[in-house]
Amino acid sequence: MARTGARRPSERAAEEAAARRVAAERRLRNRRIITGLVIAAVLIGAIVFFATRPPPPALANVQTFPDLGQAHLVANEPAPEYNSNPPTSGPHSPTPAPCGIYRSPVSDIVQGHDLEHGVVIVQYDPAIGDEQRDQLEEFGRDAPSHVIVAPREGMDSMIAVTAWTKLMTMDTVDLAAIEGFYGQFAQAGPEAGVQCPFSVDEGA
Repeated sequence: MARTGARRPSERAAEEAAARRVAAERRLRNRRIITGLVIAAVLIGAIVFFATRPPPPALANVQTFPDLGQAHLVANEPAPEYNSNPPTSGPHSPTPAPCGIYRSPVSDIVQGHDLEHGVVIVQYDPAIGDEQRDQLEEFGRDAPSHVIVAPREGMDSMIAVTAWTKLMTMDTVDLAAIEGFYGQFAQAGPEAGVQCPFSVDEGA
């Protein structure tokens, strides 16, 4: 006579299978929780790092000037008084200069429109010498877009690198600093997104 309450083998197997499923689901849930916590920790760490890290040493001398606006000058209207030399913002010509290498100066009112489009402009005193000028021009050729290299007299330094509201100066070529400036500020003007491919090379 069978014992009352005894479980059949099939019942025990079903219970064991159910227990295994519950354990597997618990392990999967724990792994997902741990993975989520790890991802959250990494994201928080990255946010804290980028929010608190100091600027790269090569860019420590970048100056920021008040934004003088983006107004277009009408024909024959005189150039305004800019708040930096070279200018970094302000009223400008309705027509920008094509990007590339120049051996003659780009006027203030024209380069202002390029800055508005996110162009980085590298200007040098002609007294800098051919070797350093050639280094700057090679940088301009290597940049993918949105760069102008041109001579300019009357600056407070031998080399000036500008973007919208930004100015970095140096007396000898520092390609690491220029590349860092370009990487940080190229295509960052108020009308960023306007194309400016390399199309002029007066130094070739």
